[in-house]
Amino acid sequence: MKRAIVAVALAAGCGSGSSWSTVDPPQMMFPTSLALWVAGEGDIWLGGATIWHGDGSGTWTETAPATPVGVTDFWGFAPNDIYAASDSRVLHWDGSAWTDVPPTTGVAFDALYRIWGTSGRDLWVANTDNSRIYHYDGTRWTVQTLQFVMADALWGASANDIWLSGTTDLYHYTNGSWMRYDSNDAPTGVMGFWGTAADDVWAAGSFDELAHWNGSTWEIDEEADYGAGFNAIWGASGDDIYAVGDLGFTGHYDGDSWSVSQEGGNTEFFHRVHGSGSGNVWATGVDLQRQKVLVLRKD
Repeated sequence: MKRAIVAVALAAGCGSGSSWSTVDPPQMMFPTSLALWVAGEGDIWLGGATIWHGDGSGTWTETAPATPVGVTDFWGFAPNDIYAASDSRVLHWDGSAWTDVPPTTGVAFDALYRIWGTSGRDLWVANTDNSRIYHYDGTRWTVQTLQFVMADALWGASANDIWLSGTTDLYHYTNGSWMRYDSNDAPTGVMGFWGTAADDVWAAGSFDELAHWNGSTWEIDEEADYGAGFNAIWGASGDDIYAVGDLGFTGHYDGDSWSVSQEGGNTEFFHRVHGSGSGNVWATGVDLQRQKVLVLRKD
């Protein structure tokens, strides 16, 4: 059974003494969260009321379609092949423009929130209304209703091994179907998944949890209870994984153990983390006290 030991350190905040540096965000109205995708060095995407493309230095260009969008999540396969979930729309970036991937007959998009896939011919999108999960095969959309209520996290190790968490339930997709994961070892409040293989998956939870799936069971790291929840997780490799969460906390896994640091203040909440490699890791969040958007880069 895999168990990590967590060392906790406190930092004064992002900047001096911190391992994360702030980057100027685009000019925008104060949002509750910003979607994030890092396609490469100097190739950063943010999603909110519109879509911004960044060069990594704090210069942002709005690239959204002509009609308004409210992007909640990205998933990409190359710098010119990125998808975005946006409430009642799925959008695709081909390297020059964002265009709609329209629903097909009999399918209506509603409250889209999380997106993941193996290619543009195998996309999954989960919503925050009535437990719907949509699938796209490159030509046709289908939709299925489960019982997760509102989707929180969606990620897969392969086309036939996918995890989905929601308000009430955890689901695992294998053998061509979604099945509720009912075992007592299931982590709760999962907000993000990331892994290297079907038997090496980490879950970040809103109830102070970091949990590991070894292919047969989940093991919750009891040492990771530091008083605030994790909201997202991403790794450059199996021994270089990052988690971000509430009250300014971030975590890093080096292959043997997790270390947790309070990089920001108690009013800072980190919502997303993503990167293109160990030297290019980004996070987004908000400072509720200052009503300020946060965009961070790992030093």
